[in-house]
Amino acid sequence: MRISDFRTFLVFSASWAAAAIFAGCSNGSAPSSFAPAGAAPETVTRTAPDSSGQRSVTHYNVVNLGTFGGTYSNANAINNRGWVTGWAELSGNKVLHAALWQVGHKTDLGTLGGPNSAVNAFDHNNRGVISGLSDASQTDPYDENWCEDGNSRICLGFRWRNGVMTPLPTLGGNNGVADDVNNRDQIIGVAETSTQDQRCQAPQVFDYYATIWQPNGKVQALPPYSGDIVSAALSTNQNGQVVGVSGLCVFPLNPIHAVLWQNGSAIDLGNLGGSEGNVGNDINNRGQVVGASDLPGDLTQHAYLWQNGVMTDLGTLPGDASSFAFGINDKGQIVGQSCDASYNCRGFIWQNGSMTDLNLLVPPNSKMSLIYGGDINNSGQIASAVYDVKTGSVVAALLIPGKKADVTNTGSYAPKITLPENMRMQLKNHWLFGRPFANLYGR
Repeated sequence: MRISDFRTFLVFSASWAAAAIFAGCSNGSAPSSFAPAGAAPETVTRTAPDSSGQRSVTHYNVVNLGTFGGTYSNANAINNRGWVTGWAELSGNKVLHAALWQVGHKTDLGTLGGPNSAVNAFDHNNRGVISGLSDASQTDPYDENWCEDGNSRICLGFRWRNGVMTPLPTLGGNNGVADDVNNRDQIIGVAETSTQDQRCQAPQVFDYYATIWQPNGKVQALPPYSGDIVSAALSTNQNGQVVGVSGLCVFPLNPIHAVLWQNGSAIDLGNLGGSEGNVGNDINNRGQVVGASDLPGDLTQHAYLWQNGVMTDLGTLPGDASSFAFGINDKGQIVGQSCDASYNCRGFIWQNGSMTDLNLLVPPNSKMSLIYGGDINNSGQIASAVYDVKTGSVVAALLIPGKKADVTNTGSYAPKITLPENMRMQLKNHWLFGRPFANLYGR
C-alpha cells in the first residue's frame, strides 16, 4: 500500500481494476509448502437483477472530517460507535498519519518511529482498539518498501489503544501490516516470514502470510489456498471468520483467489470468470462477503456479494466499466466504488438488489463529488471521501443518514465529474491488496 499514496484510496478497494492493477508474478508457480489442500465448497456465480424505476432510499448529510493541516485525508473505516478511521496529511503535505475522527474531534494516532502511518482497512472493534500500519525507525536491509512511501523503513502493523501505539510482531521477517480488529481484540493482517523464496518477484524477497495476532500474544499464520505462495487477511468479523486474498509472491500481493478462512482452513470463494484479481474485502457477522473479481479475460473487475456458496455480480453504475465493493454491514448494505474506463470513480451503496450512486443521495450543487464508499456500520453511517471541485483536494468524509426520499434508477443520474488525470491514474494503479491507497507524493 502506499502510505504516501492515497487502499488514494480512491478506488480503494479491490484489485485495482483487473490485471493491470495488480502487477506481479503472473501465472503458474510451484505450490507453497505451507499450503494444505484447500477446502473448496461448490461455488455458483450469479448476476444481480437489473432494477429500475422509482425507489425510496435514505439520503445523507455530508460531514467534512478535515486533515491534520495538510491538503488530503481519507476515511477507510467506521465502527458501530461511529468512530471513523483512516489517515490525514500533516502541514506541508510531506507525511501522513493514522487518524481517528470522533464527533467533531480528530486524533493523530502517531507512528512507530518513522514518518508515516495509516489505518488502511477496517475497524470492527467497538472497545477502543484500532489497528493499522506504520513506518518504523529501523531501515529495511532489503528495501522491500512495504509502506510504499519510498523511505526504506521497515513497515509494521500496530495496535493502538488509549493513546498508545504498539508494534505487532512478524512471522520472523521484517515487515507486517494490520488490517482489522474485532471485539475479541483479534487483529488480522499480513506478516513476513524469514523464508527467502526464489519464486518472489523483486523487490519482494520473503514469503508472507495472512496473520492473526491473538490478545494473548500468540501469532498465528493463515495458509494460502492450495497451490498459491502467499496470503493476506483484510477483514474479520466478531465470530473470528477472516477474509482476504491468496496468490503469487509480489508485494502488494497478486491475488489469484478470494479466500475465507474458517478454523484455519482456506476456502476459495470462486470468481466471476477471471483467472486472477479476486479479492475478499469484508465480511459481516452473517458470513456475507464482499469484494471484487475479474470478469472473463481479466481486463476488468466487478463488485460481488458472496453468501451460501454463491457469488453474485453486483454490476456497475450506468456507463461504468468496473466496480469494487469495500464494506458490508450486518443488514447487508454494501458500499464501494464504480469507475468508468478512464477511472472517473463514484461511490455507491448497494441494497435491496439495487446499486445507487451516492452522489444522488446528498444535497445537490455542493461542488463535492463522492468518489468512494469505504465502509458502512450497522447504523448506516458511511466512511467516505469527497473530491472538492473548487480546491482540487480529496478529504475524508462521514455520511450520516437522514430522511428517505425517492430516487429514479433511469433518467435521473448525478452529473459525473471528470477527475484530474493524476488522480485517475492513482485510482488505477495504487492499491494495497484490495483497498485503495493513492500516492500523494506522486500526485
